[in-house]
Amino acid sequence: MVIVLAIFAAVPLANFIATGTSRTLFLSRSNDADWFATMAEGPLQSGDIANLRELAVRYHQLYNTPVFVVDVDRRVIATSRSGVVVAEPDLKTALDSTLAGRLPTEPPALWPWRTGEMVVARPVVNNGRVLGAAVLRVPTEHARDDVQRGLLLLLGGLLISVGAVVIGIVRPVTRWVLRPLNDLDNATHQVTRGALDTRVSTDGRAPELRRLGDSFNSMALSLHQARQREREFVADASHQLRTPLTSARIHIEGLSRLSPTARFALSDIDRLGRIVQRLSRLAGSDRPGDAEGSEEPLDLAQAVKERLVGWKAVYAADDLELIIGEMVPGGVAPELEVDDILDVLLDNASKYGAPPVEVSVLRDGTEVVLAVRDHGLGLGSRDLKKVGERFWRSAHHREMPGTGLGLAIVRSEAARVGGRVVARPPIGGGLVIEVRVPLIDDYEL
Repeated sequence: MVIVLAIFAAVPLANFIATGTSRTLFLSRSNDADWFATMAEGPLQSGDIANLRELAVRYHQLYNTPVFVVDVDRRVIATSRSGVVVAEPDLKTALDSTLAGRLPTEPPALWPWRTGEMVVARPVVNNGRVLGAAVLRVPTEHARDDVQRGLLLLLGGLLISVGAVVIGIVRPVTRWVLRPLNDLDNATHQVTRGALDTRVSTDGRAPELRRLGDSFNSMALSLHQARQREREFVADASHQLRTPLTSARIHIEGLSRLSPTARFALSDIDRLGRIVQRLSRLAGSDRPGDAEGSEEPLDLAQAVKERLVGWKAVYAADDLELIIGEMVPGGVAPELEVDDILDVLLDNASKYGAPPVEVSVLRDGTEVVLAVRDHGLGLGSRDLKKVGERFWRSAHHREMPGTGLGLAIVRSEAARVGGRVVARPPIGGGLVIEVRVPLIDDYEL
């Protein structure tokens, strides 16, 4: 009976060794294939493949692994060795899946009696369009030797102490069963915190748990790609706006010497340019901390009062009441874009709220608080938690014009100086949006 139990225990362990070694090799070479796919994006579009071919040759010499790149029509563009036949069954299968944009299939277990190379292929993608594929033909001799040594050690352990294996298998199996669940739980928490590149390993696990892990990885990949597409959209939009803004500024700058109105237009063009820069930062395309400014603190109350001069006229033209509340002086970081923050908050209050709209600047401990309150319908508890998310809009306001980026930009600007945005329902109804930024202690009133 003990021998039978040992045999039954040895089968999954042997499969663990073979499949684990296979997946480890596959994942390690997948990273290299992803790198080649990234490097091949430019050459496939420009046609300049000399550097790509040199990289493939060097990689082949270093790792003894042939590599080649094909375009979407399966023509070999760059290769580390001649004689590549893409019609070979293993290559054809890999290219069919890769060029169709499907996820790679699980590699077969590397048993010692099997021969042949492992094919690792990754698509070359630009803006969601498949341009070709990078393919590695990975030798498996060393990996099969490792599997053979592992199987021999396993067999030797069973022959030396069958009883010890049976007794000692209870704890490892328990860990083996619970570890994937713990890993999946930890990975889920990482994704909820925004780490969308988190993945779970599926090496050597039960088929049900392996499928669960694969499903989680596919979900995380989809979320990561969606976030990446969102950032690319914002970055591309801001990039496309820069050229016409620069051209418009040049033309209006020439008119500004003749017309005071043109000078106001020039100021608005400059503000649009700053908005485009913040869109780039919001998309993650610009590094934080690049903004330049004076080292003197900014009096938030004074900056708000100056900006409110123009907004009082705007509100009066629309028969809306704008109340200037308490204005307590307080020094904040000079790079804080007060005008743009106040523009977003007052524009939202006039469109989505109801008069009167009250603006105040207060101190709260170590923070200076810019608060804008309206007397509209306000937001529910669920919606209050989502204020400041990119492209989010309340269900009551989705039919109204807007992009859903205004408060996201405000939150990004506040965070850039160590601040935060708080939305809360005030007593009496409506909505209060507070921009809380750190108080500079040595600011002199």
